[in-house]
Amino acid sequence: MNAALEYRNVVEDFVLEKDILYYRTGSHGLVSFHGKNFNVRRRLSTEQLQKILAEGIFYKVNTDCYVNILKIETIKDSRVYFEYHNPDAKCVPVSRNKNFRLKELLDHQPIHN
Repeated sequence: MNAALEYRNVVEDFVLEKDILYYRTGSHGLVSFHGKNFNVRRRLSTEQLQKILAEGIFYKVNTDCYVNILKIETIKDSRVYFEYHNPDAKCVPVSRNKNFRLKELLDHQPIHN
């Protein structure tokens, strides 16, 4: 029972840098946050979204998807993977141009996790 309560707290009170792998923006401020074992939708204002982007942890990989560069394990076959050697790992497709730019960013990032 304790584990269930812990999991629920992570879902309700997640920390962007620590718990979120990527997020997608939708219409009317609806944002879908994707963690390792959960997805949460919340409405955010434009100011809140701009604040998240200003922190520099998330990188825009397509029109509505932003990945947490601290959580990326590898980029392979035009996909960003958040877990290494896991066939069920969450991944996000990226264009060739974004793929190249993201690899450059990761090369200049300090070692994470």
